[in-house]
Amino acid sequence: MMTDKIPDLSYCADYVRRHDRDRFLCALFARPERREDLFVLYAFHQEISKTREMVSEAMLGHIRLQWWRDTLAGIDDGEVRKHEVVEPLAAMIAAGRVARKDLEAVIDAREFDLADTAPENISALEQYVDQTSGHLAAVAAGLLGATDAAAQDAARRAGMAYGMVGILRAMVFHGRAKRLYMPQDRIAKHKVSQGDLFEFRSTEPVRALVRELAKTAQSHIKAARQMRRALPKTALPAALPLVLAEGYLKKLEKSGFDPFSAEFGLARPASFMLTLRGIIGRL
Repeated sequence: MMTDKIPDLSYCADYVRRHDRDRFLCALFARPERREDLFVLYAFHQEISKTREMVSEAMLGHIRLQWWRDTLAGIDDGEVRKHEVVEPLAAMIAAGRVARKDLEAVIDAREFDLADTAPENISALEQYVDQTSGHLAAVAAGLLGATDAAAQDAARRAGMAYGMVGILRAMVFHGRAKRLYMPQDRIAKHKVSQGDLFEFRSTEPVRALVRELAKTAQSHIKAARQMRRALPKTALPAALPLVLAEGYLKKLEKSGFDPFSAEFGLARPASFMLTLRGIIGRL
């Protein structure tokens, strides 16, 4: 009988392959001895980021996030809970490869999801993607040996670009849950109806809003590329999701900036371009 499980993958690697395909593909370009650390980090991130989808009310989400905070505190005290992600994470912390404070920042950033309140403006949205996707990319770069400030900033900006595109790619998912991540000031500026967003109506105001946010994402891609020389090639896999983000933006533009189109929503990662950039070691 065929299964979805690929042999010889660790639990964390297979978990990331199934739930965070883009980062899984990018992690494959890391040196073999560092690859598993990325899978553990991304599995931890997936556990945290799915909190809002797992709970029926905000309080339960806060309880779940607190469980992870207590778990990290317990690791420092030598108490490791039996859990497929916690155990390898504890080994990474014990070896000094990742800091507890950086993992706690991943948890803290997801408190925003539980509020079910749209960002007030584009700056608030950028702060959110910086604290989530941007921070994650910086931690990943650190796992790959890039710990100086310039390299961290370069990885973080690449993560922000990917996060901004991710917000656009998740519009259907968020719409089904009646959650809104579009900036309130831009919704007002373009006179977008909340009903259009939740009912997936690709009106001209919706397309104008998406076009503006796509332009913002593109500006982060450009900025990340300008900073790429600060990122050593060994840490490039932490920033490679930027290549996939650019591919998704091209699909979005081709669809006429319709975020609900199958061409954009079902777009597959640009594997050829990712492979090319991964092999030559360039963003």
